[in-house]
Amino acid sequence: MRLYLLLVSLLFSAEVLTQEPPRRNPFIPGEITQCPAAILAEEQQLLGWILRGVIGRNENWYGWIQAQNGNWIRVARHKPLPLFYWQLDNLRYGSAQFSDKSVGSHACRSQNIIELKLRK
Repeated sequence: MRLYLLLVSLLFSAEVLTQEPPRRNPFIPGEITQCPAAILAEEQQLLGWILRGVIGRNENWYGWIQAQNGNWIRVARHKPLPLFYWQLDNLRYGSAQFSDKSVGSHACRSQNIIELKLRK
């Protein structure tokens, strides 16, 4: 009986040792395998926004964005957004450009820059 248990334990340990480690996607850096759900949700929220108007001159521009839920958001270069992971980088007539605030720590996003074009 002892011999039988020893043989079963050896066979089991040999199978465990010969299993391949899980494969990873070679196009994603090794330390990043999954994006936190909050980051992906915020990116999708931003992609659903529609730039409806921009007014201003020089470095003093203001924009109006309509969110998916119908709410309006007034954006300006140094005004905080209702987003945590994104910031408004560039606002000019006809476009608003948002960038990832934490490029180094969350490079798992599909995009690091999102640009909204003026739509009527």
